[in-house]
Amino acid sequence: MDQAQPVFPASLAGARPEYIYRPAHYLKQFHARHADKAVLARLVEEAGQRNWVALHFRKGHQYKNDNPDLPTLQPWVLVTRPPSNRFVFKRNPYYHRVDQAGLQLPYIDTVSFSVASAKLIPAKAAAGESDLQARALGFDNYPVLKKGEKRHDFEVRLWPTARGAEVALYPNLNVEDPVWRKLVRDVRFRRALSLSVNRDEINQTIYFGLAQPGNNTVLPDSKLFKPEFATAWASYDIREANALLDKMGLTNRDDRGIRLMENGEPLEIIIETAGENTTETDVLQLVRDSWSKLGIKLHTKPLQREVLRNRIFAGSTVMSVWFGLENAVPTVAMSPHELAPTSQQQLQWPKWGQHYETSGRAGEPVDMPAAEELLDLDKAWRLAHDPDEMRRIWMRMLEIHRDQTYTIGIVRAVPQPVVVRKGLHNVPEKAVYNWEPGAHFGIYRPDTFWLDGAAKK
Repeated sequence: MDQAQPVFPASLAGARPEYIYRPAHYLKQFHARHADKAVLARLVEEAGQRNWVALHFRKGHQYKNDNPDLPTLQPWVLVTRPPSNRFVFKRNPYYHRVDQAGLQLPYIDTVSFSVASAKLIPAKAAAGESDLQARALGFDNYPVLKKGEKRHDFEVRLWPTARGAEVALYPNLNVEDPVWRKLVRDVRFRRALSLSVNRDEINQTIYFGLAQPGNNTVLPDSKLFKPEFATAWASYDIREANALLDKMGLTNRDDRGIRLMENGEPLEIIIETAGENTTETDVLQLVRDSWSKLGIKLHTKPLQREVLRNRIFAGSTVMSVWFGLENAVPTVAMSPHELAPTSQQQLQWPKWGQHYETSGRAGEPVDMPAAEELLDLDKAWRLAHDPDEMRRIWMRMLEIHRDQTYTIGIVRAVPQPVVVRKGLHNVPEKAVYNWEPGAHFGIYRPDTFWLDGAAKK
């Protein structure tokens, strides 16, 4: 290729990698170029697929890993056919990695995963039913897990997370309502909301002072970090926040003291949530108390995750709550796409992201200068060859986010409880728990974990 492809190496090593290889000896039987047409047609019909392409994709989906017949390079091979509530993986005898002594990995012969409701997993982990568990556990589960630790044969470790924020508010810049759209697009409004969040109180009350108050941005562990990225418009300053709203002309109030918008309606913000995290509810209660000092009334509205996302995509949601940046410990070699409107999944500008993803066939074109610059910078990074140029682009994008307050981060680096059965070895005592980068446990080589005899059930 004539152009640089800086995303490609990182994508091969990412949490959800690009599989650029396929087991030809197995998949040829599902490919029109290699299989008998009559046989292939019968296989398509039996599998309930629309054509051979869909069948080929279904049988060869390595990331989903739900086909026990598919040859794999992974350390364990699936032996359970879905659907099931318990999936068993057996040691791959052809796995290609060895340890320092030349012994073939993995050490553990069998790994099983049980499917359970997310609401039940903390209780099941506290009852000692898991050898290794972090998924579906939150910091709010830490007390009950510590109690279970005393009764069962496991320990609870606290690993910091690497998201840009554990809890962040997302004003929807693409909201359909014209009054709300004008309001949330005014940077003074977003700054005022941020200034009126008492992050220290939230950290002390909910996270026992163990988290880091601050914006949704990169963490100090990243070489791209600057303190002002975390602190800009993030101090608790009700006076300054009120002054910003006054300068916007939001000076009229109703008999309750609630500010009135330009259409005469009271400034009552509905923050929509997925309703999956009780800690979010506790955080929003404290935000509600502090926003009331601005003359803003906050309401929360829990919804099912898919309903929430569809409402955001449609522009029906004014503001939502979610995690912050997925990867807050980037290097200059990692893509800055999370900082630009490049995906419909970005809750602060979903229609801009959809416009980018569909090459203009859907969504809305970006129509704010700073966001347009972010798109240009993201494109420039993809064409850059020089690490210094990549760093310059990263820094400029982070500066734009610092100034524009597109999202309102509240706390980050919240400790993640990790339940580890005693006798399970090579699991780090101290580590970072995050999807990007690292694939949660993946970066720590689970193929080298091993159980001693006392840990076997």
